[in-house]
Amino acid sequence: MQRINYIHTLFGRDILSVLIVGLAIYLTVRYQNERFPRNGFTRAFPVLVDLQVALGIIYWVFLLFYSPISSIYLGFPFILHPVLGILAAGLGHMAVSERMPLRQLGRWAPMASLGVMLILVLVNTFIPEWSRP
Repeated sequence: MQRINYIHTLFGRDILSVLIVGLAIYLTVRYQNERFPRNGFTRAFPVLVDLQVALGIIYWVFLLFYSPISSIYLGFPFILHPVLGILAAGLGHMAVSERMPLRQLGRWAPMASLGVMLILVLVNTFIPEWSRP
C-alpha cells in the first residue's frame, strides 16, 4: 500500500502539475476554429487523471478500513481530498472535450479550465499534509 501512496503522491504533486501546464499551453497554441486537436496527448490526459484519482480513492478507502485512526479520514480537512480529486478529474475531461462548457472563451477555454484544475491539484496536494495527526 505504501507503493500506491508513493505513486499517487509523486504523480499528483510533480508529474500531473507539469502535464496540466503543458497541455494548457499546447491546446491554447493549437486551437483552430472551435476544434481541439485530437491526438495521443489529448486522449491520454484524461486517462492519466482518472488513474491518479483511482489510486487516491483506493488508498483512501484502505486507510478508512485498516488505519487505527480511520475516523480522521472522514473529518473536515481530509474529506476534501477525494472530493477535490473527483472535481479535478471532471475538469480534466471537460478540458479536452469537444462539448466543453467554456466554449465561448474560444482559444482561452482550455487554459481557463486547466488553470482551475491546476489550482485544485496544487491545493489538493497540501490537504494530506495539513490533516496529519
